[in-house]
Amino acid sequence: MKIKTAFSISMPQFTKSTFGPIVLLASALLAVACDTQRENDELEPDPGTQLALDVVLTNIADTQILPGFEFFKSESQTLNNQAQIFCNNINTANLSALQAQWKTLSSQWNRIVIYNFGPLNDDVISPSIHFIESMRANGQDHTNDVRIELANALGGAFVLDESYFDSLLFSETGILALEVLIYESSIGTHSTLPGDIVTDYQSNPRKCEYLLGMGQLLFRHADEIYSAWSNNYHGSGQSYRDIFIKSEKLADDSTPAVALITAIQQHLDYLNTRKLLMVHDAEIADYFFENIQATLDEIENLLEGQGSGTYSVFDHMINGGFGEEVAVVRRNLASAQQAAETGDESTLDTYAGYLDGNFKDEISTGLDVNLGLNFSDGD
Repeated sequence: MKIKTAFSISMPQFTKSTFGPIVLLASALLAVACDTQRENDELEPDPGTQLALDVVLTNIADTQILPGFEFFKSESQTLNNQAQIFCNNINTANLSALQAQWKTLSSQWNRIVIYNFGPLNDDVISPSIHFIESMRANGQDHTNDVRIELANALGGAFVLDESYFDSLLFSETGILALEVLIYESSIGTHSTLPGDIVTDYQSNPRKCEYLLGMGQLLFRHADEIYSAWSNNYHGSGQSYRDIFIKSEKLADDSTPAVALITAIQQHLDYLNTRKLLMVHDAEIADYFFENIQATLDEIENLLEGQGSGTYSVFDHMINGGFGEEVAVVRRNLASAQQAAETGDESTLDTYAGYLDGNFKDEISTGLDVNLGLNFSDGD
C-alpha cells in the first residue's frame, strides 16, 4: 500500500491549456515572495553598509523629525486657541490652562530644536530658530527686550496687526515672549502671582491683542518649518524630508548623517556651555530642567528607535560590532536624564558634556561618519 505524506502526494495531470495559466500564477506568487523578501531586507539591512545607514536616516526622518515638527505646529495652534479662551473670559482658571499649554509647547520645542539644520537654520541672516528661541542666537537672555517692546505696544495707539509682529526683532519674539506674556504681570515688579496677571490683562485690553498676535506669529513660523519638511522646501518642488534622505550631499556640502549628528552635538555643547553654565531659560515659568528632560528624551528616542521593528542608530552600531560603545552612551544618557529629573545641575553638566563627546566619537565612529571640522560651539 502506498502511504501519502506531505512529501508524497499524487499530482494532478495538466494539459497544454491549463499549464500556461499555472506558470503565470507561479510567477506572480514568486514576484510577491521576492517583494516581501525585499521589504524584510529593508527592515534588517546588511550591517556596515550605506543602505543600512540610509534606512536609519529614513526612520529618523519619518518617526522623529516630521512628527515632531507637525506636533509643534499643532501645539502652537492649541496655545492660540487657549489664549483666545483666556481673553474671552479672563480668570485664573483659564490662565492656569494657558500656562499648562505653554509648558507643553515648550517641551515639544526642546525636542525638535536638536534638528537645527535645513528649514530651521537655512537663512544665514535671520534663521527661523532665532525667532522661536532667541537665546539660541547668542546665548543671551532677552527677557528685558521682550518687556521693553511689550511696554511700548501697551502704551501706544498703533495697530497690532500681522505686519507689526512680522517686523519685530528675533529678541522680542518666540517662546520667551509668550512666557513673559503668560507668566508675569507687566506692571511694576513683574509679579508672577496668577491674580496679578489676571488683573493686568483686565486693566489693559491691548495686552490680549499682543498675546494673540505673538501666538499667531509663532504659529506662522511653525507652519512654515513643517511645510518645508513635509511638502515644498523653498519652491524646490521637493520636501526637505526627501532631500534629506535621498541626497548624497546637502546644500552646505555635508552629508545628511553629518548634518544630523553635528546638529545634535552642537545643541549638547550649547546646553552644556551656555544654558547650564551661563543663562537658564524658562526661569519665569520655572521650567528649565523640564525643557532639558524633553531634549534628552528626544535623543533617547532617536538613538533607540520608535516602534517595534524600527532599525535604529543603536541597532546599526550593534550590528557593526559597536555594542560596547552603545552601552557607554546608554549609561551617560541615563545619568543625564536622572540628573535633569532631580535638578542636579552639576551632574547634568558633567553628563551632558559626556554625551556631547559621545556624538563626536562613539556614535560617529559607530555609524562610520566622518564629522571632519563640523562640530563646534552650538551658538
